[in-house]
Amino acid sequence: MAPQPEWVKMRPSSPTYYYGIGAVRKSMDVSQYQQAARQNALADMAGEISTTISSNSVLHAFESNLGFREDFTSTIRTQTQQDLEGYELVDSWEDLENYWVYYRLSKARYQELKEQRKNDAVSRSFDYFTSGLDQRDRGNIRMAIVQLVKALEPIKPYFSEPLPVVLNGQQIFLGNEIFKELSTTISQLQVVPINREVSIKTGQALTTDQLLFETRFPSFGAVSDIPLVAQYSEKPIRNNKLRSSAQGKAQFEVDVVRSSKTSEVFTVTIDMDDMLAEAGADPLIRRLVNRFVLSQGAIRVNIERPKFAVVSNEIMLGEPQKPGILEASFRQKAVEAGYVVVTDGSAVDFTVRITAVASPRDDSGQIKNVAIAGQLSVENDKGVKIYQRSLEGFIGRHFDYRQAGEDAFRDARRRLESTFFREIQEAVAKR
Repeated sequence: MAPQPEWVKMRPSSPTYYYGIGAVRKSMDVSQYQQAARQNALADMAGEISTTISSNSVLHAFESNLGFREDFTSTIRTQTQQDLEGYELVDSWEDLENYWVYYRLSKARYQELKEQRKNDAVSRSFDYFTSGLDQRDRGNIRMAIVQLVKALEPIKPYFSEPLPVVLNGQQIFLGNEIFKELSTTISQLQVVPINREVSIKTGQALTTDQLLFETRFPSFGAVSDIPLVAQYSEKPIRNNKLRSSAQGKAQFEVDVVRSSKTSEVFTVTIDMDDMLAEAGADPLIRRLVNRFVLSQGAIRVNIERPKFAVVSNEIMLGEPQKPGILEASFRQKAVEAGYVVVTDGSAVDFTVRITAVASPRDDSGQIKNVAIAGQLSVENDKGVKIYQRSLEGFIGRHFDYRQAGEDAFRDARRRLESTFFREIQEAVAKR
């Protein structure tokens, strides 16, 4: 076995070269541990290539954001390792348990290759940047934002550098200028609700006329094709993402409001994730852009509780029941759902009518049978019947007629609570 070389004992240093040394424990697969040692050596070399943050760079604006800087440093180290070219194997050495490999890279050669890559990246970024400005001047704000985001991607490895370029005869620092124009464009894009407040009763739908928004940009007024995402404070909604129309309008809807609160809020925000996906932005760019504050339009939804009256005729074996078991059940469910049930004869939105008569049927030996006949219906304030259900088929069986009748009414109550009340809610919502 060759004696341990000096570079294993002490890391070399030189003003001319970057060095990378990788070491791994040996395994049965020779090619595997040799490849692992090479990767470790290149990672070691990439770590030796330092990054200096210019005061005219994008990253300088985030110096106080340690989390972002850590992510950036990790990303750049990975990118540097991928971009390493022109390195050479100096030596390798192994003992019984470990394997070492030793690379070096000319600093002058690395800088030359880096400048070539950087110039190419700056050129591609500048094309996206000017295209974004042109799209903004034309009023295509969505594509302007997409192009400006795309302009960040090529120069991501150089966020710590100033990147001077000439635009309209003046020198600018490209990364900072992209960042500034992107921030300006996003901050000026507004989502404006046409109605600041709407009023609705529990059980009704919020319509597209009520939930109407417009996307605007100062230079053009209403602008189209802006991706939006909506949120309703009561619950998640279907179809909560869309783009503004050619007239800059966006209309949403909520199928039914069942909130027990006096108000809820419907908000619409620019869907930046949609534009970031269109731009193909990676996680680092997404994190950078997501720091911008997005316009949000909000509509206050004032909720009034619909009023119900209950007219009940429940008879148990010839005896009227006041209050009846079905009436009491409906009142309880209505209050739980946020409705108001009145008893004073004041104006109401709906009238619930319950007719349920429990009468003896053919006995089965000593078993007494009692069945309910009747109807459950709901009318709106114009007297139009919006819901109707037969109460036939509820039968109680017991040794005592009274107990059999109570069993029949309990069976009807269970169906009212599990099925009929939900159907009434749906009928009210569709009215």
